[in-house]
Order: sequence, then C-alpha cells, then structure tokens
Amino acid sequence: MRLKDISVRFDYHLFLAMVLLIGIGSVMIYSASYGSPPRTLLYARQGFYALLGMAAIVVIMGINYQLFNEYGKWIYLLSLLLLVLVLFFGKSMRGVKSWLPIGSFTFQPAEFAKLGLIIVLAQYLARYPEGVKRISGLIICCLLTFIPIALIMMQPDPGSALVFVAILFAMLFIGGAKIVYLVSFIATGFLALGIPLVLALDPQNKTFLSKIFNNSWSTLVFMAMAVVAIGLILHILSKLQFRVKPSHFLFASLVVCSGIMLAYPLRFFLKEYQKMRLVCFIKPSIDPLGAGYHIIQSQISIGSGGFLGKGLLAGTQGKLGFLPAQHTDFIFSLLSEETGFLGAAFLIILFSILLLRGIRIAWLARDRFGSLLAGGIVALFLFQITVNLGMSMGIMPITGLPLPFVSFGGSALITFMAGVGILLNIYSHRFMYW
Repeated sequence: MRLKDISVRFDYHLFLAMVLLIGIGSVMIYSASYGSPPRTLLYARQGFYALLGMAAIVVIMGINYQLFNEYGKWIYLLSLLLLVLVLFFGKSMRGVKSWLPIGSFTFQPAEFAKLGLIIVLAQYLARYPEGVKRISGLIICCLLTFIPIALIMMQPDPGSALVFVAILFAMLFIGGAKIVYLVSFIATGFLALGIPLVLALDPQNKTFLSKIFNNSWSTLVFMAMAVVAIGLILHILSKLQFRVKPSHFLFASLVVCSGIMLAYPLRFFLKEYQKMRLVCFIKPSIDPLGAGYHIIQSQISIGSGGFLGKGLLAGTQGKLGFLPAQHTDFIFSLLSEETGFLGAAFLIILFSILLLRGIRIAWLARDRFGSLLAGGIVALFLFQITVNLGMSMGIMPITGLPLPFVSFGGSALITFMAGVGILLNIYSHRFMYW
C-alpha cells in the first residue's frame, strides 16, 4: 500500500467549516439558555456531544471505508432493530415516541438510521450499477427506504421520514436512474403530501376534492377515473404519432395510484397539530396563537436583526420568550436576530463550504461506492439545511428537523459528525492502493 504525503490526505477546509459551525451553534445555544436556570447547562451538554462526535471521527478515520461496503446490510439491519426497539421501549417527547433511553441519556435511532440507509443504498447501487435503470432495481431501493419510513411514521415523526425520501431521490439521481423515474418519483410524492394538505385546508369537507378523498369508495372511483383518463390521453398521443407503449400506461397509472394510496396512511399518522402546521405554512394568520405562532415569531426575529443584529445575549424575541424552540428548530432565527444579516450570511457561507467540499470528495472518490456514499451524506446535509432555514423563514412547513451542527441535540450532532468522518475517510483513501 502506497500513500502520498499526509498533508494532502486530510480536507482541512471541510473539517474547519464543521468546527466553526459547531462553535457557532454552542454560542447560540448558550445565548438561548442564558438567564434560564433549568437550561443553563445545554451548551455544556452540546460540548460533550461534540467530543463524542470527534471520537467518532477519529474511529471512522482509522478504518477503511470499504468496511461499510462489506458490512452495509448489517449496519442497515441494526438501524431497523433500533427503530423497532424504540416503538416498544422508547421515550415520548412532545407527542412523538422517538427517543431510546440509555442510562441517563436518550438516543434517537432515526438519526443513525439515516446513515444506515445511505450505506445500504450505496452498497446496492455500487454492486448493481445497472439495477437502478430497471423497475426491479428501483423497487428494491424503494423497499429499503420505505421500511425505516414506516417504522418512523409509527412514532410518528413525519419530518424525519421526509429526510429518508430525500436521501432515496438523491442517491437514485447520483446512481444514474432514468429521468422519467425521478420525475415520477416526485409526482408520487406531491400526490402523497398534497392530498393530506388539501384535506387539512378544508376541515369541514366543503370542497369537491375533500368530499372525494374523505370517502374510501369515492377515492377508489376517482382512482379508476384517473386511470381511464391516462389511457385516453395516451391514446390521443398515439394518434398524433407520438411513441406510446403499454408500459407507459402501466407506469403512469402506478404513479397516480401509488400517490393516492400513500396519502391515506399519511393522513392517519399525522396528528392534528402536524396537520395545522401544514395549513399555517400556507397562511400563518389562520392560527396566529397556535400552529402559526412559530412561523410568525421566527419571521419577526429574523427581520428584527437588521444588518448587524442586536448583539449576543441581547435578542428581545429570544430573551423575552416569544421565539419557541430557539435552541433547536429555530436557532437560525435567534442567530439572525442577534448577529443580523452578516451573521446569517457567514453561517450560510460555512454551510456552502461544507457542501462544496463534500461534493468535491464525491467527485474525487476512487470508486463508485465511495462516490455514492459521499453523495448520500451531502444530500442529507443539504436537505436538512434547506428545510431548517426554509421553515425558519416561513417558506417551508415546520418539520422539526434540526440545523446540522448548530441546533442542540446529541443524536443529530454525533450522526452529522460521523458523516463528516466518512467524507474525510473517503477523501484520505483516494490515493490508497489495495
């Protein structure tokens, strides 16, 4: 085995961006808990979690990332086992049974399962590169993804479940899936999420769509009519000399029916406050003191920060208790209020460096598995960053996803740092020969 100089085997830019993000997060967690005795030690706990994350990076850097390829299915099965255990022995917080108690600490298996899914999908797509271009390979990837999603929805935690869908889509794209499959995947997701949103917007069932989807028989009739409509459209296209195959009809029908059928369990798993979050995303003023309160206060906090901010520990929205979950979900809002546009811009620059270095590592990886593994981890970071910042600014629904490396939370922080450890490992092994 031949190694190049160690100075080119470690991505200092990626590592430094991560450290700065964790440092900023710790400062903001201190600010969020300042003056509140029950939470004054949150920043110290975050520091302890960061040390555990550093230990995870050291351990991961000390092995060959090909071991993840060799034991990928066992890591995935372990993550499923933990998700099953949390259903029986888990601890409930805010109506969600997502935490598994380990002594005096709690662990969120859904965070570990994200890496488990990335590893097993990278393993499958690397071993069967042509499989993703066929329906059978696509079905296998979907099954690998929907099993943990089903277990997480039983908690229920739809926010975390969405992350798994994003990981699947990103890895299918990186793996070379056909565009028509990816477009169909998006269409299915829009139907599955759109129907519960339509029903939540009309709780009294006054609209035509609500009357259809609130009755199982009318829904089945609607599905049948949609299939007939698809057939008629394809028939007209064939008469106009377009190339239309029977498989096109079957595939389009499958997409429509799958989206409608997936919407049904999602409807029943979503609790009332989660449905109201979807409604208030469209119009926060519907419930300004309830589900819309978070979005309104978050937007006020961000806007009130101005260009330079009010100063650390001087944010009025946070210190007076108007901004909820300011150390977790809405930590970006607190940062924007206290450090202003400059602080928010600096944070986004650090995230951009982190993501761009991750993309570079995926590009430079010496094999397909390493490229897929790095791409999946970057997709995980990108999705959670985008959704958290989006919900803080009121342009995305509130999902409860933490801001990577910044929000308080041990399971998430250690998982994200382990992801960085894997990226650093892939980067360091690009000059290795075995």
